[in-house]
Amino acid sequence: SLGFFSAASMAVAIPSGIQVFAWIATLAAGKPRINVPALFIFGFFFIFVAGGLTGVMVAMMPFDWQAHDTYFIVAHLHYVLIGGMVFPLFAALDYWMPMMSVRPLSERLGRWAFWLMFGGVNLAFFPMHLTGMIGMPRRVYTYPAAMDWASLNLLSTIGAFTIACGVAVVVVDVFRNFRIAASQDNAGNVWNAGTLEWLPTGYFQTRSIPIVTSRDPLWTQENLAQDAEAGRYYLPGTVTGLRETLVTSSDLAEPQYILTLPGPGWSPLTGAVFTAAFFLLLTGKFVVPALACGLLAVAAIIIWAWGNDRGPGEPAEIGGGIRLPVNATGRDSHAWLATLILNIVLFNIFAGVIFTYLFLWTVNENFLPAAREMPDLMWPALSIAMLAAGSAAIGIARRILGSPVFAIALLLLASALIVTGIAPAAFAHWQAGLRPDANSYGATVFTLFGLAGSVATTAAVLCLYSIARIMAGLIDGRRRLTFEVTAMIFHYAVVQAVLTVAFVTVMPRILGP
Repeated sequence: SLGFFSAASMAVAIPSGIQVFAWIATLAAGKPRINVPALFIFGFFFIFVAGGLTGVMVAMMPFDWQAHDTYFIVAHLHYVLIGGMVFPLFAALDYWMPMMSVRPLSERLGRWAFWLMFGGVNLAFFPMHLTGMIGMPRRVYTYPAAMDWASLNLLSTIGAFTIACGVAVVVVDVFRNFRIAASQDNAGNVWNAGTLEWLPTGYFQTRSIPIVTSRDPLWTQENLAQDAEAGRYYLPGTVTGLRETLVTSSDLAEPQYILTLPGPGWSPLTGAVFTAAFFLLLTGKFVVPALACGLLAVAAIIIWAWGNDRGPGEPAEIGGGIRLPVNATGRDSHAWLATLILNIVLFNIFAGVIFTYLFLWTVNENFLPAAREMPDLMWPALSIAMLAAGSAAIGIARRILGSPVFAIALLLLASALIVTGIAPAAFAHWQAGLRPDANSYGATVFTLFGLAGSVATTAAVLCLYSIARIMAGLIDGRRRLTFEVTAMIFHYAVVQAVLTVAFVTVMPRILGP
């Protein structure tokens, strides 16, 4: 674990160092004003960079051997997390409050809050570097007085209360000044900022989508806000009678199609609340309530998504003599790119577990079992065949979406095959005496099986969702975006499951004793 922690620290430190140069260049190209948001950003620079430097220290194995699982690591983590997340959060709160409120937050109270929090963070966590260096372990709340840690811990305690005072000042400031407002009566652009979020938006979004020719259009394009409000740019009126926006190319921002957006409703909010509850309850090990909240979150998200895929429509005028199609499907849709990125993220997670497997093999000569202890190859081959059959079923269903009965039958078959496809290989490993709680090899292998099973289950749920939409007449040969997304995730799930089965079956026979 020391080696893994050191490698992870270096992997974080390198891009963080690149970020520092980007921040310096941003400041050098501008003229910063020292107001409350700027103070919190400067505080973020100082604290985060300090945490990054200690990250470079723990990336060195000899030092990490001394500092691992001591309060030095606690100090390092809190410098990175508070500097990287908390200070920018308070900067953003102060900066964007005038967009939401009749009055901005107080500059005087904001400065008090910053100095209390900045001083408190350094007073609380800098001494922890010293207590860690003189041997105080993590996760130990009591110790003999003879250890001589009390003075430093007292300073940390004073610092923690100082941070709390700074947060309390912000809370008081919000109660004093925050009065919810729409675009017409909010405090407005008190910073004289030049970016598009300060355009008048009412309760929804800009009246028309402007043409932007610089990084700071409100400074360089005269009357931009007034022209956008008057509807003199793209999409000045609704084409479909619904909420709409433009999807543009990622490089040149050329308009590609009109996207209809979901309307107001309780399902997005409910999904967000139950998703947060799911993860927060898991931190307290409340497993059953967490699972209940997770299921409610999935249900709310499905309800919200039901009305999103409205299918392609006829081209419409968006202004400036430009006609664009309404919605899109396949590779022309932003959903295709988003799903591709999701698959890449899932593969990175999978690759991380594969790295763990290989790392444990390199540091433990007894990690891999002998070939004779491995299950017979028949069961992994059956798993691969079932998974491949499921992928083929999805491919055929894609071609016959115009025939609902056959498409539904194939989707049912595909969902059954992908859910059960990993089972023969996992069961064979279990029958061979390999257990997730017996040793690190069993834990890693069954983690791979569990990860593949979770992605496969997601793909099966999407298949059932697509079936429901076919039965409701919302998927056919032309209106097929939901199915395309389902197929992409399904094929990825099959690839990951096949790679998992092949890896855990072949690697011990190649590398094992």
